[in-house]
Amino acid sequence: MSESLANTRFAVVDTETTGLSPATCSMLQLGIVVVRGDGTIENQFSTYIKRHYWRPGRLGAHHIHGITRRNLRNGVTIHEALDRLSTELKTATFVAHNAKFDLGFLRAEAQRCGHPLVIHEPICTLTLSRSLDPNKAHPHNLRQLALRYGITDVPNHDALADAIVTARLLPLLLAKANVTDANQLSSIALK
Repeated sequence: MSESLANTRFAVVDTETTGLSPATCSMLQLGIVVVRGDGTIENQFSTYIKRHYWRPGRLGAHHIHGITRRNLRNGVTIHEALDRLSTELKTATFVAHNAKFDLGFLRAEAQRCGHPLVIHEPICTLTLSRSLDPNKAHPHNLRQLALRYGITDVPNHDALADAIVTARLLPLLLAKANVTDANQLSSIALK
């Protein structure tokens, strides 16, 4: 791994949401892990998203994410959460597992609250993993992918926990894809 990739900073992001559609659903939780290309985790951030009002039944699949209204009362506003993400993205490349999903929600929330969120050349570990498996021999969901790479402590459906697992997978996937220099990142970025 070249020095430049080892010191490249990545903001690995995960969201928990009320559903699957950014147009009609909302973010409940945001997790961010800043990791260097050599796998060193620099910092992490997680928050629930506090809203002025949640309509009854609007927390989505509680049986999956486990988030309650009590959790949300201790959160920050969506604007504050997006401010934190924007700060990290000034010096880090956006990464997520199934990035199209997370980007959809982040961009929709930013548009709704008038936040100037800017994300350039995001990297998707799901897309990267699938590109490394042309015969489609393996599952690529986060849990199965982590287990395949020897990461066994994989909690489910918590934004920070999922971001940590993705951050641990990122250097392994980059190495397997022979990405050895930061200049190669644009070749694996989402278009």
